Amino acid sequence: MSYEEMRDEYDRTLENFPAELPFPEGVDTHPALESQIVTDPETTDLFEVGSGSGQAYVYWECTWMLQVLAAEGKGRKADQGLDMLESALDSEMRARHFDDSSGVWENQVLRSARQGDLGLLRDFAVGCDGES
Repeated sequence: MSYEEMRDEYDRTLENFPAELPFPEGVDTHPALESQIVTDPETTDLFEVGSGSGQAYVYWECTWMLQVLAAEGKGRKADQGLDMLESALDSEMRARHFDDSSGVWENQVLRSARQGDLGLLRDFAVGCDGES
């Protein structure tokens, strides 16, 4: 699919995002997808079907990771963020885009964050807006 088709898929996914996976309060639920891709205008097939949907899910996950990190892993906002990240573990959306059969995300990253160690979560948040 072309970049434009991938963007359309991203937009459609955000417009129809699962109700059981809400975004944090006050977060832009439909940000523009910025392209870092420089392409030859003659090239049309850059992305697989599902790439836009995957980007939308990554954005959702990033919003919650950033909330936990901004709260330094403490208090209601951090707990809410970790609750939401954990609630997505069995979601169709996550299963469609990520293979965590090794359990690293659940058993190491989220468990460590619950115990106050945000190092692994911070590593996973690299690339999310606001984290480097």
